[in-house]
Amino acid sequence: MRRSTPAILGLALLLGAGVGSLHSQTAADSASVTGFYGRWFGAAGQGMARYASFYAPDGSIFPPNRPPVKGRDAIAAWFEQSRSSASYNVQPQGVSTEEMRFLSADWVVYRSTLRGLRTPKAGGNPVAFETKYVDLLHRTASGEWEVIFRMWSDNR
Repeated sequence: MRRSTPAILGLALLLGAGVGSLHSQTAADSASVTGFYGRWFGAAGQGMARYASFYAPDGSIFPPNRPPVKGRDAIAAWFEQSRSSASYNVQPQGVSTEEMRFLSADWVVYRSTLRGLRTPKAGGNPVAFETKYVDLLHRTASGEWEVIFRMWSDNR
């Protein structure tokens, strides 16, 4: 299915900004998205290629102060490079779901916040962080969710 990136992103942002849900979500809908996130985050320990496999083939990330990155291979490479060049190690302490908004049965805007500590690799005291995320998910014909877009920024 061909997607119009500006149109989808614009619709997601408009609806994510408080214009009301187009689809009444069921407990099963919510559970399927929650299960997807559990599998996706668990995949990070299996390598960035596995983590990136949860994105659509033409999925994109929008890292802070960086150009967009499109496609699974490019996303995996970006995360590998980012992880290896970081001056700190990340110790997640929890993720909270701020909003799960079903735009339709097959499209979801998901907002979350990750909290934790960043410990300098060179030594030193850990520094608390809080990163907020906005994801656009799509349910494929097989019923599986995939990430179309992910954008994030730090609160501290």
